[in-house]
Amino acid sequence: MKLTAADIAKLAEGDIAGDAARHISGAAPLEKAGPSDLAFVADAAMLVHAPASKAGCLLAPRGTEGLFKDFPGTLVFTKNPKYAFMLALRLVEKEMRPAPGSGVHPSAFVSPSANIGENAHIGPFAVIEAGASVGTGAVVDAQCYIGRNAKVGARSRLYPGVKIMDACEVGIEVIIHAGTVIGSDGYGYISPRGTHEKIPQLGRVIIEDKVEIGANAAIDRAALEATVIGAGTKIDNLVHIAHNVKTGKNCLIIAQAGIAGSTNIGNSVIIAGQAGISDHLTIGDNTVVMGKTGVISSLGPNQIVFGHTARPRLQAMKIEALLSKLPEMHRALSKIKKQLGI
Repeated sequence: MKLTAADIAKLAEGDIAGDAARHISGAAPLEKAGPSDLAFVADAAMLVHAPASKAGCLLAPRGTEGLFKDFPGTLVFTKNPKYAFMLALRLVEKEMRPAPGSGVHPSAFVSPSANIGENAHIGPFAVIEAGASVGTGAVVDAQCYIGRNAKVGARSRLYPGVKIMDACEVGIEVIIHAGTVIGSDGYGYISPRGTHEKIPQLGRVIIEDKVEIGANAAIDRAALEATVIGAGTKIDNLVHIAHNVKTGKNCLIIAQAGIAGSTNIGNSVIIAGQAGISDHLTIGDNTVVMGKTGVISSLGPNQIVFGHTARPRLQAMKIEALLSKLPEMHRALSKIKKQLGI
């Protein structure tokens, strides 16, 4: 990686102090960074240790210049060091994890009626079925499956073992991590005679642009129309999203959360780890569902809820605090009842 401190300062829109030509070849935590590494300091707790760092280039907040009089490396003072560090990491990542070259691996199967875009990569043992399309510059890694008439948008990345089932659609610049299934059948059954009869799931899944989905997640196809994941949404590992769910844009859905069928999630909603949301509900914009919360009724916008069942956060916290006092309260109540002869 041929990156200089001057390049980092430009990227960070920062002011440089020290050797602008210093070469940076990696990135590391503040306390472990060496002379060729980039590090950052973002808050008061980190600032205490920053002057002793051996980082070759250090991103620091504007206004802290006086704390680094004897710092041996190059300093870049910027408004948001953590954000600037993230931007620099993107350059480091390109060097450490270069994208595979374009072309179709000899062991892959590509249907004659499939369409593979310019500069796309199809990895070993991947399968691209009839009528499917893979967009320009997309990467389909080893052992992925793209079903009939499915679409993968330009510059999207499917890591090994991802399955995009028939007729499902993945947008532009989407990232899907290993083992995830898009378009598995929704969990739909009817029991007219005491046995469970499967309801055919004829819909699809639409993943909009710039979504990222973690490993081993499952997003079910709709019964008739579409399960939709809104643009910019980020989904963690091991999340299950059931048939006919629609999420808004820029949502965060954390590990092991589950959303039952036909629920509508608003824009910029956060659903924390192991939260469960029942079916046919509406969750309003900007609402936060805290970890392990069970939601059984619709929620309006701009709420923070916690507990089972979901309550406003402060109310739920008070209830949790009182629960630990129940044995003491029970003893006191029993004593009063005894005194009153009840």
